[in-house]
Amino acid sequence: MFSAAAPLFLYDIDGTLLLTGGSGYRSFLRACYEVLGIDGPIRNIHMAGKLDRVIFHEIVEAFRPDLAGIDVTSYWESFRERYVEYLTLESRHPAEWRLLPGVRALVEYTASLGKLALLTGNISEGARIKVGTVGLAGFFPTGGYGEEYMSRAQLAQVAFERACEHYRIAFSAEATYVLGDTVSDITAARAIGARVIAVATGTVSMAELAEAGPDLLVENFETGDCQVRGFLPH
Repeated sequence: MFSAAAPLFLYDIDGTLLLTGGSGYRSFLRACYEVLGIDGPIRNIHMAGKLDRVIFHEIVEAFRPDLAGIDVTSYWESFRERYVEYLTLESRHPAEWRLLPGVRALVEYTASLGKLALLTGNISEGARIKVGTVGLAGFFPTGGYGEEYMSRAQLAQVAFERACEHYRIAFSAEATYVLGDTVSDITAARAIGARVIAVATGTVSMAELAEAGPDLLVENFETGDCQVRGFLPH
């Protein structure tokens, strides 16, 4: 039985929990080609730390100027459907999919301390596919997802509120921890008054993460296991 003071842990997915060996990016490209007619790499669009719907709008703006000023909701819904279809196909042959070092032990440990939720740029279907493929679905019944058209900081508030509602616990910001691999995760944590653990297993360097000022920074959750456990409540 968890009290109102139980800690809440908000986890990012890509680069924090797992890597898909490019499956997510390939699925994104295939969906862009089918729905938007964009063939080839999506250059100059930085995806790390962003929400899928925001990325989609950036792609439309950069590669389909003919759609400027037009409501692209129908394009987004078609893209979302195709992306889920392709990611599902990729997940059936997940040879390159893997949990990052120390992740399973940390997820299990934090689950013994409090409650878990996702704070991810992935759309909800994509998030479920990814954590389900690596055997973590049961730990993350709720979260904030990338179908929202907002900033990562705004999404952190959504994820926090959904966790409170789902678990029926009045979590406090002071006892909430965001775990992520980008500067956007750090910014999101600060926006809701949460503590933040940054991990350099994604595309952002240790130096860049350190400059953003996380409460704790580790190279990975395996070598940094003792540091993380010492930082978390006991």
